[in-house]
Amino acid sequence: MANELFRRQLASYAAVHRDWRNKATHFVGIPVIVFSLMLALSLWRFEVLGREWTGSLLVSLLAVLGWLALDLGVGIVMGLIMVVAWYAAEALAAALGSPPAVWTAFLVLFVGGWVLQFVGHFYEGKRPALIDNLFQAFIGPMFLVAETMVMMGQRSDLAEAMGEGPSMNRT
Repeated sequence: MANELFRRQLASYAAVHRDWRNKATHFVGIPVIVFSLMLALSLWRFEVLGREWTGSLLVSLLAVLGWLALDLGVGIVMGLIMVVAWYAAEALAAALGSPPAVWTAFLVLFVGGWVLQFVGHFYEGKRPALIDNLFQAFIGPMFLVAETMVMMGQRSDLAEAMGEGPSMNRT
């Protein structure tokens, strides 16, 4: 399931994401930030083997491969989410119709997502994990999936890594 690197990174991330308000802002802010990046990357088009591809698809595939390497179960869920997000980003970019419109939407979403992140950390009273470790930006989306799985009663191994497991609740 989860490899040791993921367990350590998840524990580090969870340590600065305990307050419910911080978690709530992250459940909105992180997907908005990821979507904004996919939207901007949809403008980068290139041809391989006679077929047009986008940066959005390439980066999404690379991210999913990384997430799968860290934890197969979380990675599969992340892959399913990314398929929907990639399709939506490509569709929105096409609907907006021009690079300036896509860049405007990107900026609004990207800045809005980050504002939510910092509001959450104001409530938490701790600075964002990625300030000390940039890799935490890659862990953030996985944290949302892991947190959801734990809330659904799944993945007790992740609950323990996040300090939410039964061994952490003993007196």
